[in-house]
Amino acid sequence: MTRKSIITGLAALIGFLFGLYFKHIFIYTIMGMAVGYLIVFWIPYFRNWYQRRRQQK
Repeated sequence: MTRKSIITGLAALIGFLFGLYFKHIFIYTIMGMAVGYLIVFWIPYFRNWYQRRRQQK
């Protein structure tokens, strides 16, 4: 669980830094959090779903 939080937090921090540079802090921070959530939750979910689907055939 802590690894997932660290990945999401780092993605949000990177988004925050981009936001400082491009002068849209809130938008880029939220985008960073969304990318972190995508990396932490959805990519492993679909990878496991695909592997289960291949094993059933």
